Amino acid sequence: MDIFAHTLWTNIVFYKKLQNERKQRWIAVLFGILPDLLSFSPVFLYAFFARVEFFDLVASNIWVVRYAGESYNYTHSIVIFILACVSVALFRKYALKIHDREKIVYWPMFGWALHIFIDVFTHKGFYETPFLFPFSNFKFTYGISWGHPIFMLVNYGLLAVIYLFWFLVLRKR
Repeated sequence: MDIFAHTLWTNIVFYKKLQNERKQRWIAVLFGILPDLLSFSPVFLYAFFARVEFFDLVASNIWVVRYAGESYNYTHSIVIFILACVSVALFRKYALKIHDREKIVYWPMFGWALHIFIDVFTHKGFYETPFLFPFSNFKFTYGISWGHPIFMLVNYGLLAVIYLFWFLVLRKR
C-alpha cells in the first residue's frame, strides 16, 4: 500500500486506543510508515537527484535498488517486529523500571505490525511481503495489488467515508 494510505489507516486503527494520547498516536503513525521509509527513501532520493524515473530505477541493479530489496525483507518481517517489540519491552521493564504490564508493551510500535499485515495482502507481483523472514521466504501471492485502480478507489473511498464520519459525527460529541 502507498505510504499515504498507511498513514491514514494507522491513524484510524490507533484512534480509539490512543485517543487521549495524541503524541503516542502520531508515533504509532510513524511506526506505520517506517518500514517503507527505511526501505525506499534512498531509492526515491536517488531517483530525484539523478533525475531518473522510479520504475526505470527499480528495473536496474544499482546499490539503492539492492538496498531496498534487502532492507524490505527486514522491515516487513513479523519476526523482526516481534524481536524489536520484545527488546523494547525488556528495556522498558528493566532499564526504565516500568512494572505495569499494560505499559511494558509499547503499543505505538504496533503501527509497524499493521503495516506488515496490510502489505501481506496488498502486494501482489511487486515487492511481495516476506513476513516470515529470516525463517522463510514465503510470500502470500494471492492478494490484490494496492496499485490496482479498483483497489485504490475502494481503499480511498473507505478512508474518505471513515474520516467524513469522524468529522461530521464524532467531532460533535
